[in-house]
Amino acid sequence: MRRALFALALAAGVLVLLLWAARVDWHAPISPAAQRVFNGSEFAAVFGKGTAQSGRLHMDAAAEDFSSLQSVTLRNLAARDFSTLRYRFENFPRTLELSLVFRTSEAPDDVRTISLPWPGDGVASFDLSHVEAWQGDIIELGFAQFATGQLVPAELGFKPFDLVDMELWSPSWRGDLAALATDWFGAWPWSQRSVHALGREGDAPHARSAVLVIALGAGIAIGLAMLLLGLRGQRLLVVAGICIALAWIALDLRWQTGLAQRLLSTRALYAGLDWPQRSRIVGDGEILQAADELKTILQGEPAKTRILLEARSGYEWLRLVWHSLPLNVTGLQLAATFGASLPENCVIVFYDDDTWTTNPALRKLLAHSERITSVQSLHKSGFEASRLVVFRFHHGH
Repeated sequence: MRRALFALALAAGVLVLLLWAARVDWHAPISPAAQRVFNGSEFAAVFGKGTAQSGRLHMDAAAEDFSSLQSVTLRNLAARDFSTLRYRFENFPRTLELSLVFRTSEAPDDVRTISLPWPGDGVASFDLSHVEAWQGDIIELGFAQFATGQLVPAELGFKPFDLVDMELWSPSWRGDLAALATDWFGAWPWSQRSVHALGREGDAPHARSAVLVIALGAGIAIGLAMLLLGLRGQRLLVVAGICIALAWIALDLRWQTGLAQRLLSTRALYAGLDWPQRSRIVGDGEILQAADELKTILQGEPAKTRILLEARSGYEWLRLVWHSLPLNVTGLQLAATFGASLPENCVIVFYDDDTWTTNPALRKLLAHSERITSVQSLHKSGFEASRLVVFRFHHGH
């Protein structure tokens, strides 16, 4: 009897925990009271080329900037009446990010976007109730696609796909739990972040952390074992150990799911290519070109030549250092404090950064230096604008 009561209490506790994690409105019905269904053929291709086929929209090509957008015009759709978005695509490439795009009658010139998980070939759900901008009357709703940032070159992201349909559901337990499942197990866009991270990136609204929920679930199981089964001492320690182990396995499986999604995305981009080809497929092609230019300018230089780099952002700095390997590159800010103590003939590089003209200290530091190009020619002030500016440092005499 105690075991049956324990099983029922544990099941009820887990259910309540999942409803809490999904941020369910306790007054909402189990199933949605109202639904709006839009077939893919009701959408128009705003950017890119698409044709309506058998109730769906087939996207054949992206726009000139390699992005695509499909939208539908709406009437009498109050955001507060619909809290769950459900959408379905087919053959959606893993090299694209997906975003929800909408406009309201209150701010028709303000286009709002929300990052969505990769849809796969099934139905994905998203909870709109915690999106601050989802309010008022919605007059246009659609989906935008673009190459995965920092990872996929824009020109390689798009492949033909079908927009099958979209649904909007009124608040319900089913909708919130479906959105929770997509939030936890969907393939969200990822950047160059450590693959061991649990959860997803970005500031978009999301369900409560799976780590927190699983930890609370383990705590509930241990507490019920004490209260209903009367476990104490060594027996309780054994049960606690089992609960912690199961929680750890659950978190590891979720991590493995995310890692597998990233692996499939990587395969979609690099499969069938050798290493030299893969090394040229990057999401920051402009920085790679700058690194190539820098290597051309400095070809024949001794391997120990010190190269001091300044860039507009930390990301650009890190990526240019990476692409410039095996050149001996470090940060200009770390070395500039030495001023006149910098080694003669070291190389100072500015990427997408104009501080060499606007910063008086740097202008003074470079007063006797020469600007060099791939032909090793000297350039005077007033040289045409370039994202990559290279100087050979000389001390004043």
